[in-house]
This record gives sequence, C-alpha cells and structure tokens, in this order.
Amino acid sequence: MWKQKLGISLGNGYTLPTPQVVGIVADAGFDAISPEWDPKADLCAIVTAARERGLALQSLHAPFGKAADMWNPDPAVHTPALAEVMAALEGGAKYHIPVLVVHTWIGFEYEFRADTLWFGAFDRLVARARELGVKVAFENTEGQEFLFSLMEHFATEEAVGFCWDSGHELCYNHSMDLLARYGDRLLVTHLNDNLGISRFDGTTFWTDDLHLLPYDGIADWADNVTRLRQSRKLEYLNFELGLKSKPGRHENDCYGKLTLEEYFAEAYKRACRIAWNYAK
Repeated sequence: MWKQKLGISLGNGYTLPTPQVVGIVADAGFDAISPEWDPKADLCAIVTAARERGLALQSLHAPFGKAADMWNPDPAVHTPALAEVMAALEGGAKYHIPVLVVHTWIGFEYEFRADTLWFGAFDRLVARARELGVKVAFENTEGQEFLFSLMEHFATEEAVGFCWDSGHELCYNHSMDLLARYGDRLLVTHLNDNLGISRFDGTTFWTDDLHLLPYDGIADWADNVTRLRQSRKLEYLNFELGLKSKPGRHENDCYGKLTLEEYFAEAYKRACRIAWNYAK
C-alpha cells in the first residue's frame, strides 16, 4: 500500500479560526500543514493545534504585497518590505518550521533589466535564514525573470530552493516548464488547478489564478506528476487551494456550498489520486 505524505497550505480567512481548521484537515487525512504568516494571527495556536494532531509543519508562507519593493536599493522602499519577510522568517524559525516560501515579484506591468538588479535585501534575508537553519523557497509567480535572476544569484546557496506552484505555471508563466529548470532544487509544492489564461491577447492577470481543486481545471496532471517524479523527491506533496472565487469569477463558488469538512475531504481525495501516481 502506498503512503505518500500529503500537506495543505492554510490561510487565515476561514469561517472558523485557523487552529480549528487544523483539526478538520487532520481528520480529512492530511499529514502536514503550511500556514500563512500574519502578524495578527496566532501562529503559536496554529502550531500547537498541528502538533497535538500529529501534523508536521512543512513550510510558512511569507507576506508578498511588497515583493517588488525588495528590489529597490532605496532603504526607504526596501526596508519595510524586508522587515515583513524577516518577521515571517524569525516567526517560523521560532517554531522550527523548516522552509519559508517567498514571492520574488508582484505586478503584471514592469520593465525587467538584468543589468540594474539589486540583490541586497535578498542577500540579507538568505544570510539570516542560513543562520537560523531555515531554507528559503522562492516561488514562481508573475515576473518569472526575477525568479530566474534570484535562482542564478543563489545557485550555490544551500539555504535556497524552489517552490513550484502548478497553477501559477499554467496561467502566469504560460506553461513554461519550471520543473525542468529547478526540479533538482525543489523544496515545496503548491499544487492547484485553473483554466489557464483567459484574455485573448495572452496577457496574464491575477484573477486567472483560481487555485481550484486538482482536476477541476485544465491542468495535465499526468504530465505534472511525471515532471514531479523527475524532480527532487519530496517527503510531502503540498496543495495550495482556494475556497473563494476571484472578483468577477465564479469557478470556486461551488466549494462555498460545502462544509469545511466536506471541502477538505474532497481535497484529500484529489490529493490521493495524484499521490498514487507520484509514489509508484
């Protein structure tokens, strides 16, 4: 009998407090959680709930609203952005969460110039992560050129790896095979589905990032699993899923008709289908 361990990312916007959701996730069958850093959330209570139910803490997701500011050499701009991510790093290390997931960019209209990049804020982040024994997993989002630059900049840094978001690859990265680039440095997965790019001109937009349950979108899961099996073997396959629809969209509305118990049970069933093939 196979047993690939399964994890799920948890936000803090459910109809129940996140520590209570942890119990529902455990009852559904998941083996690990990856919380989201929020200074207003009680991470201690979330961690305690997870450990009481025997769930591992796989990773912690850093704030990303100021991700673009991390590249700005002006201290007035990058200092607040770095402070947010540093707080998440320190918070996760306090509870021995081994990986911090970090976005490398935010925004869809930008000019990328490799010759003017400033890595100072990221250098400080990674240096502190190394001191704390935490790994930083840079995630594919929009602005993949910034991800590529960071992965090259930290090519020999053992404290840096890759977080692969299957949905982002499908809609933000135009189905570019990012596991072919960084599968050997894979630390975390954010597995989810969507309907690809909705605009006829091929431009990307954040409302396409639906975070549907696997098999509710157009992702080729046979191909995704094949590529995962060719990548660095992971103890946990982690799923990052969305209960609520994006503005102007209704694809996730059906999930809101389920109880949390029903929703996470369905998520676990879909995860098991993927895990069965991954673990072969």
